[in-house]
Amino acid sequence: MTPDGESRVREVLATVEPPPASMTVTDVVNAGRRTRRRRRWLATSTAGAATVAVAVGAISLVNQPAGTAPAQVPATETAASDPMICVAAPIDVPAGATDAFVNAGSPDGRYLAGAMTSKKSAGTPVIWDGAKATTIPVDGIGEAQGVNNSGVVVGESDREGSGGSFAWAFAGGEVVELPLPDGYTGAEASGINARGQVSGVAFKGDDVAPVVWQEPSATARVDVLKAPAGGAMAFGISDEGVVVGGKRDGGSAYVWVDGEGRDLPSPTGTEGGSALGVRGDWVYGRLSKAGDPPGGGFTPNGTPPARGQVIVGGPESVDWSAGAVWNLATGQSFTVESGQIEAISRTGQVAVNQEGRPAFIREVDGDPRPLPGLKTYLYVLSDDGSRAAGVSGGQPVRWTCADR
Repeated sequence: MTPDGESRVREVLATVEPPPASMTVTDVVNAGRRTRRRRRWLATSTAGAATVAVAVGAISLVNQPAGTAPAQVPATETAASDPMICVAAPIDVPAGATDAFVNAGSPDGRYLAGAMTSKKSAGTPVIWDGAKATTIPVDGIGEAQGVNNSGVVVGESDREGSGGSFAWAFAGGEVVELPLPDGYTGAEASGINARGQVSGVAFKGDDVAPVVWQEPSATARVDVLKAPAGGAMAFGISDEGVVVGGKRDGGSAYVWVDGEGRDLPSPTGTEGGSALGVRGDWVYGRLSKAGDPPGGGFTPNGTPPARGQVIVGGPESVDWSAGAVWNLATGQSFTVESGQIEAISRTGQVAVNQEGRPAFIREVDGDPRPLPGLKTYLYVLSDDGSRAAGVSGGQPVRWTCADR
């Protein structure tokens, strides 16, 4: 099998800063999953401020009884001043789904990947091929995290009962568990490129390691990348084999080229953070703003927010972070202060989400392209910028854009 495309990886540990080394691996994994669920709650909740739920099955994404058809999203256009016209269309969900969400998409825009919940399962991975939705029969509770142009999907699951986490790939209608490096006890896969190389993390005890599987198979060679003292995590991989991630202590975004790692420079006014995805020469991530967070925002347990932490709900919410973009060819970097970046195209366009305002595509020249819909949140962007996917009005949606 030779895949011919790459997917943008949605972060294994979402948009939190990599935790300090004093945290256990269980803390690392659980922090990421809580944040993924929290962001989906923000994308679909209509109830206003609320406490973040801790069970996957407790998050309402579609908010409808099992087996009922999703509400229709009207096909609306962008503002007349925009050179592109974008049309939104709802995505079908598998029979029996109570909730569904999109995590990733193939660079050509054909495939989408994510997960659904139902009365029978708190998390079942899903792949969409155009309008057709197919569930992925993994062992336990899981999510799809990446998909390429060949429709090969990768993700992570927790075995029910044991709680053990494993990385998997889905191709040709079959699920295979990706092998572990010697001495490691669990893993998560985050993305897959055109060659079929898979990025992710492996863990044992309190240790977390960035890894690359050389193919999406049960017998794949798995390479543990060199990491700085304290460890690092890999979140995305390009067609060229460039891997991006971050130091485990949150000290900086990180990149591996030909197996050699280095820090990515923090744009002015930022520090720490992680690189979360890569397409071609373009990398995106999330960094902390320099200095101390402003007063007012507090976590649900009453403590002040840490740098890079997003506090959910309430008029005093604080997001002490910024989206960042790097160009590996030129060495340039900049921040996107108006929201959080969730995807990037091979030409440097980025998908940006804004709490309380519509998501938009930021063109390379900085101009925004708003997307039609209510309460829109964007997680997928094709390489040519003509296709996107995410959530609008509480349900999965595709956007298709074309020149006027």
